[in-house]
Amino acid sequence: MRELTLLETGYLAGLLVLSLVLPMLLSIRDPQNAAIRRACLRTVWRGQLLGAMAGLTVLASATIAPYAAVFGLLSYIGCAFVLTRQFRVTS
Repeated sequence: MRELTLLETGYLAGLLVLSLVLPMLLSIRDPQNAAIRRACLRTVWRGQLLGAMAGLTVLASATIAPYAAVFGLLSYIGCAFVLTRQFRVTS
């Protein structure tokens, strides 16, 4: 494993903080319908998986680390948008 620069460590820390957003959104809005809850859980897991892939990419390569961090940020934002749309359907 290679040593990380301060900037790459910041990328990983940012992705770690963002990984808390989707589960917290789900726990705050907690839909009662089982089918909608299952769809929301799939969205949360999809976002977590994309963020984990971005984090592993930051660890793997220094040259594409900024792009991986941006990809992780955009995937979390996209999944949060989809999750809030799913909540609106339940209301």
